[in-house]
Amino acid sequence: MLHTFLKIAFSVAVVLGCTYLFWFVEVKDVRAAILFVAVIGLLNIFIKPLLTILTIPITVFTLGFFLLVINTFMVMLADYFIDGFYIDTFWHSFLFSLVFSLSNAVFESFFMKKQNA
Repeated sequence: MLHTFLKIAFSVAVVLGCTYLFWFVEVKDVRAAILFVAVIGLLNIFIKPLLTILTIPITVFTLGFFLLVINTFMVMLADYFIDGFYIDTFWHSFLFSLVFSLSNAVFESFFMKKQNA
């Protein structure tokens, strides 16, 4: 339970941090950031596995790099659903999704290492 809360709080902090780091990411308020994290989580649970299975040939052909495009699509889809969150182009969404995914992966590896030790 604490792990889930910390991961959500860190994800919200990353989204809010990206608004200050990148000029192309606009988040109206903290509520929009929390809503973005919730929507991206739901999209990753329900839509991303389906897209990953449907794009296995191109993912294998690109040695897995197409998964970055799928992550970008998830961010663009979340952007479409949330009023207070805005990213304007595909490449900006790509950069945001890269930073968001990498920061969450680093946090997850650090937190799991501390939890197991």
